[in-house]
Amino acid sequence: MALAGEQSAALRNTATAPEPETYRPRRKPRRPVGPRRLGTRAVVALVLVGALCALAVTAAVNVRDDTARLRTTVAERAEAAAQLRFALADLDAQRADTLAPGTSGADPRVTVGNQLNALITAQQRRSQISDLLRQLGADATQGDRVRTLLDALGRYDDLSGRASYVDEQSPDRVAGHPPRIAVALNAQAGLVMHDTLLPAATQLSTAYLREADATQAQAHRAARRWALAVGLLGALTLLYLLWWQRELARDYRRLVNPAIALGTAVLVAVTMAGTLALTAGASDVDTAVASGLRPWTRLAEARAVAAQAATAESRWFVHDGDFAKNYRDEFTTLSTSLGGLLAPGARADGAERAAYQDVIDRYHHFLADDTRLRSLKDSGDIDQGATVLTEVGRGDVAFDFWDFATTLDGLAEQQLADFTAHVSDAHASLDGWPALPAGLLGAAGVLVLLGVRPRLAEYR
Repeated sequence: MALAGEQSAALRNTATAPEPETYRPRRKPRRPVGPRRLGTRAVVALVLVGALCALAVTAAVNVRDDTARLRTTVAERAEAAAQLRFALADLDAQRADTLAPGTSGADPRVTVGNQLNALITAQQRRSQISDLLRQLGADATQGDRVRTLLDALGRYDDLSGRASYVDEQSPDRVAGHPPRIAVALNAQAGLVMHDTLLPAATQLSTAYLREADATQAQAHRAARRWALAVGLLGALTLLYLLWWQRELARDYRRLVNPAIALGTAVLVAVTMAGTLALTAGASDVDTAVASGLRPWTRLAEARAVAAQAATAESRWFVHDGDFAKNYRDEFTTLSTSLGGLLAPGARADGAERAAYQDVIDRYHHFLADDTRLRSLKDSGDIDQGATVLTEVGRGDVAFDFWDFATTLDGLAEQQLADFTAHVSDAHASLDGWPALPAGLLGAAGVLVLLGVRPRLAEYR
């Protein structure tokens, strides 16, 4: 019995003994949420938003300046230089044309050719040249070239004026046979034009076209870089605000902070709009050069070459021997190069190709007139040759060249207008900037402060 009691007592003690506690790892103490940490988060958010605002404003200002400079360089300076080159060449052609008319070899009482038209056109070209030189002289960077042009133009005016004076002393001379001294002085004026004036004008035009190319490349690169920078900084700021929003929701048991959420939406809108606008600006600048500037450059070159060809044509008519042969060869060389310059580019659409073909057709009329003029000169029909060279009817050189040059000028203006339109699109893609991002991102910063203000007030 005693043994049974001891066993019973042992069982009771075993049943009532406390179980050993299981090990539980200590929970990591939660970081205290205080005003200092909250203020630090807000300062970081404001710094990121402010940096994005500064970046967007700087990008807008730089890209708009680049596109404005590109438009000014081409639409004002390069165009003026191209017009100057054509005006100089056409002035020389008109001065040469004044020597062809005269009296008929068969009847001295009959005047052959139209000298008045050449004189009036030459006067118009000379006035145009003065206006263009005044316009180009405002650019200090090209002052040396403009001064060279002015000096050479003075020599040209002196020689061509003396040639006209000598020619006027023989009012009854036969058409196509001006005084030899007048021909020699006119030829010397032509050398000044050919050796000094036209090369200087070409250099001036080339300088502006190179400046346009450099500005276009800079504008394209800058727009791409600014778009990438705005996109990356905007994405970084967005990620930070989203992470902060999540932290606030965890710390303060609120699903979302409305003010900060609204500021985040504003930031997303500005980032996307800025990136897209800058990228579109870069694309418009490329299109402007490829579809407008390049074709216009070729057509501007064609205008100048055509005028030089007309000059050579006029001079070989009043010259004899080797001089006439040299001018004929020069005309052939220039007219051959014109064929390539008048070909439409790969980007030309159907309407533009039709316009190019119209110009080429009129150019062929001019070439046909030259062929006819050569035939008349070779056959000795100088009276009819002087008429074909200087009269202003269909089938005459003066009229068909004017018709061709005017149509060519219209096509060139159309290409220049395409260039200006695309550059204007690039400039307009950032209309409202930098005021728009500055205002919106400034509002986003205010929303961040409004969002954090109630939380900071809880610690007072």
